Amino acid sequence: MLNCKHVAHKASDYVDENMSGWQKFWMVIHLFICANCRRFVNHVRVTRDFMSKRPSQQASNSEVSEVMRAINESDQNKQP
Repeated sequence: MLNCKHVAHKASDYVDENMSGWQKFWMVIHLFICANCRRFVNHVRVTRDFMSKRPSQQASNSEVSEVMRAINESDQNKQP
């Protein structure tokens, strides 16, 4: 039987229905028993549904340049 750690690692596969029959069987059994994992899998499902309904947005070249500049400055400030 799966433990909570395995369920956390496989939650996305379960929500996306990318599991074999036995994997899905053991996941369902664990979710039947474990309220915390049911809650976690539900959050994964809600997040996936929310993200799939949002229009995809791509950063502009100036936004990418600004982020890269900030990262480089941060790296330079960390060096001894």
